[in-house]
Amino acid sequence: MYKELDQTLTLTGIGETKEAAFNQIFSQIKNKVARESQEIIIRIEPMDVHVISATQLTYKERFLGILFPRTRTRYTLKVRVSVRLHVIELSKIDFKEEKQTAADRMLGLKKKANT
Repeated sequence: MYKELDQTLTLTGIGETKEAAFNQIFSQIKNKVARESQEIIIRIEPMDVHVISATQLTYKERFLGILFPRTRTRYTLKVRVSVRLHVIELSKIDFKEEKQTAADRMLGLKKKANT
């Protein structure tokens, strides 16, 4: 029922600072793992981070093309992250099936409403 899995993800992050680019990468981990897995994820543990590529783009920006020049920087990271997943396998859980008629259900709801 409880299982540990190792998974490797390749993610890309873009930000105006190095920290913002890494934060974007780590915020993507949960969503990507949840989309790829059918189990209930209890814990996601990053085990290793390997930077595949890191790019710093610097450009000059001006207001209305000629006014107030400023230099902007954008960081782009492509990272391979190894994570350990702690999951509960739903396929291993045996659920009991109980049937209830509509009349029994209505009586049960009325009983709860009066208490």
